[in-house]
Amino acid sequence: MRRGGPGGAQLAIAGVVAILAVVGFIALSSATPAAPAPLAPEIRAAANILGDANARVTIEEWADFQCPACRTFATTTEPQLRSEYVATGKVRFVFRHMAFLGRESLWAAEGAECAAEGNRFWDFHDRLYAAQGGENSGTFSKANLQQIADALSLGFGFNACLTSDRYSQKVRDETAVGQNKGVTATPTLFINGRKLEGVLSIEQLRAIIDPLLK
Repeated sequence: MRRGGPGGAQLAIAGVVAILAVVGFIALSSATPAAPAPLAPEIRAAANILGDANARVTIEEWADFQCPACRTFATTTEPQLRSEYVATGKVRFVFRHMAFLGRESLWAAEGAECAAEGNRFWDFHDRLYAAQGGENSGTFSKANLQQIADALSLGFGFNACLTSDRYSQKVRDETAVGQNKGVTATPTLFINGRKLEGVLSIEQLRAIIDPLLK
């Protein structure tokens, strides 16, 4: 009995499948979030802090880089907050790690701390949220974090820092501090000490911030 090769119909079907696969790959690639814009030059950045140290309002955010709600806040409300209040010296914005969703939360937070050594914390912060995927699915593996760092031209110092787990204990300690402050959900904001949970809109923030500036 002879083993037959593929007939014309089979070859045609295979060709269609191949074309669909290529189209699907292109569509998936085009859906990848674009890199966020760099910080405006008028915004002061020092490690995990944005804004004037003498600002009348301080907003402290406790967040996890794997948290979808944190991503929503970071990509919708936060850019408006930066331009309207931080860039104008009215608000000081502080990011705190609440890395509680698994090991990739810890690695992402460590990566942000390593980026802070080159004063690129916020660039890395923005890239992490742009790249966010499923929890502990490999999106924030150390190899992928190093690729993000390469895109930001952070160099070999970043890779050595991340590989060494230099900031692992710092991130764990900060997470514990948040828990002791009563943080049970992310994002959680403290606005001049007032605790607020969830994704607040810029309109909601204005209603809280503006009276504090009078």
